[in-house]
Amino acid sequence: MTNNTRHVFVVGAGVSGLSTAIRALEAGYNVTIFAEIFPGDPKSIKYASCWAGASHSTFESYGSLAHQLDRETIPIVQDLMKEDPSVPIMTGTVILHSEIEGISEQFKHQADFYSKAWWFRLFDANELPTGVVRGAEYPTLYFDVPRYLAYLLERFQSLGGMAFRTTIPSLSSLISDRSSCEPFPAGSTHSAPSSIPAAVINCTGLGALTLGDVMDTDMYPTRGETLLIRAPWVGTEGMTYSFRNSDITYVIPRQSGDVIVGGTWQENDWHPTSRPETVKAMKERVVTVFPKLLPEGKRGENPDINDLDVIEECVGLRPSRKGGLRIECTSLEIDGQVIPIIHNYGHGGAGYQESWPSANRAVDLLKAALAT
Repeated sequence: MTNNTRHVFVVGAGVSGLSTAIRALEAGYNVTIFAEIFPGDPKSIKYASCWAGASHSTFESYGSLAHQLDRETIPIVQDLMKEDPSVPIMTGTVILHSEIEGISEQFKHQADFYSKAWWFRLFDANELPTGVVRGAEYPTLYFDVPRYLAYLLERFQSLGGMAFRTTIPSLSSLISDRSSCEPFPAGSTHSAPSSIPAAVINCTGLGALTLGDVMDTDMYPTRGETLLIRAPWVGTEGMTYSFRNSDITYVIPRQSGDVIVGGTWQENDWHPTSRPETVKAMKERVVTVFPKLLPEGKRGENPDINDLDVIEECVGLRPSRKGGLRIECTSLEIDGQVIPIIHNYGHGGAGYQESWPSANRAVDLLKAALAT
């Protein structure tokens, strides 16, 4: 039996699900995505991908799987950008500033990683602003999130993939019955597959916590609160600033001229909307350490947070997992047939930067599972 006679279901239409579905199509499988939420839908707290920053910034120690994925991403995305200059990703730089004495583990990881994978430059003391005790810069990849999700969906569809909107209480229920599935986009005439799939790829992110047949209790949310600001003059320079009190401000520009400003990292916090005190604090910090975000005529010694052109206050729940991301193969028995289940989720805040190498590994597991 050849790959193109085998039908694979992908559950989830976030950045991981779309990337994995594309790789499975490229490997010769027939692929259908099933999801409750798709790119272009109204934003939902249940769909983490739409709230992401997103840039390439590793936090992982050498030798970990996530570290390896972060490293593999760079040439993959660079090749993608060469093949298709319209892909909504741009290269840029990140300025690191820290008021904290000593060298943090995160700083060590970033210095080690980018000096080997790309480049990394420490600032001399005379380059540091008042109050900053350590600084550096390194290259990065900036994903224009809404455009990039639309790009992935279009690429998936252009390769022949089909998609259906549905609520999925469990993997076994989806495998057994797809009568309630609606074609996506609305108005499409294709019908849901009638036969049991050869395999299922689970890319449900935080949904894996409550998804029947998975119920992964190692999953938990890490709440991130950010601001979407219009500032096209920022260009390709971002920033991460660590304050003495452990607050962090980060700036992530996009091709569109919008800029994401963050942020928070609140584990096991499910609160779905912005908190006024957090919004105010983020604004006050960013105009102080990154005045370039303000219109040129509004910068000065006493910047006014009201001069920021805030488009949206954003809250997303990063799909974090105790022990790290999960890329492995299990199985379910449905009507006497053993169905391989490939899991690809739990990337926390690194979903975009780890999406392609994770997809490659998931499809490798798929090939191995269906080789017998």
